[in-house]
Amino acid sequence: MNEGVSPARFRAGNVDRERVIDALRSAVEDGRLDLAEFEERANRVYSARTLGELPPVTEDLLPAAAQPIQLRREPVTALFSNDARGGRWVVPDALPVIAAFGTAELDLRTALLVREHTTVYASAVFGRINVEVPEGVEVRVRGWSFLGGRRATVRRPQRENAPVLEFRGFSLFGSLRVRAPKRRRAWLPWRRQRKELG
Repeated sequence: MNEGVSPARFRAGNVDRERVIDALRSAVEDGRLDLAEFEERANRVYSARTLGELPPVTEDLLPAAAQPIQLRREPVTALFSNDARGGRWVVPDALPVIAAFGTAELDLRTALLVREHTTVYASAVFGRINVEVPEGVEVRVRGWSFLGGRRATVRRPQRENAPVLEFRGFSLFGSLRVRAPKRRRAWLPWRRQRKELG
């Protein structure tokens, strides 16, 4: 994709539209929208072609951090506080994440990775950076640490040419932790079946 393309111009998919529809349904259940408003907004959602057309549909219903589609591109900064980024959001090809005397939480499991190689510049000074990544990506952790740690507990992808998530930066009395969702144990049904046969 072109480096200059705004995330708002990316094509919207069915997953993106359904997340917005779910938010509208919740608003109806809470009494914040009536059925006529729901129908009008739902029509806008299903006719949307780009991601930029979706956030205005729910901007008066939810705070920015809880929006079903997020097009924020600013750095994640936990300066003497906590900061988090998660849900359905477009990850830029280079994303700064800084934690200084705070904790930064980064959830990439349902995010849109628009590049084959994404670099996260993650630095922690007396702080923590916790990252959740989806299955099937290659994770590389670079940089240095002093009285801190930088580690990833992520399985290597089975397919070739998997998307790459590279983490660069440093940890000074701080930490970077990157992990993927735990797989369900497949041996439990096998043990149960074997017990029944015995």
